[in-house]
Amino acid sequence: MLWASYGRISKDGLSGMINKPQNRAEAVGKLVESYGGKLVSYYMLMNGNIDFFIISDIPDDKIADVAIINAMLVRTYGAIETYSTVPAVRAEDAIPHMQKAKEMADAMVYASPES
Repeated sequence: MLWASYGRISKDGLSGMINKPQNRAEAVGKLVESYGGKLVSYYMLMNGNIDFFIISDIPDDKIADVAIINAMLVRTYGAIETYSTVPAVRAEDAIPHMQKAKEMADAMVYASPES
């Protein structure tokens, strides 16, 4: 399954990139491969809110490990300030999810609190 990871680079991380410019895609690729996944793409946005955006293909049974271990491992070194990973579903593949949500809404599986 495809996953999108994004986050903000810390001041220390930015200093490191300036002092030693390098393509971090290789390091990120090795990290993704350690989970049995594959790095699909890695982008630098550098807008202060989202500084990097990564698409990776990671087996579903490994994503819980990725979320917990990456949060600890990557942030421990101080180069990353924030980090999030969410599923990246192609628009055409989202239709069954929409249909399931409709079924659940019709069955009143969830109702918002009344005011």
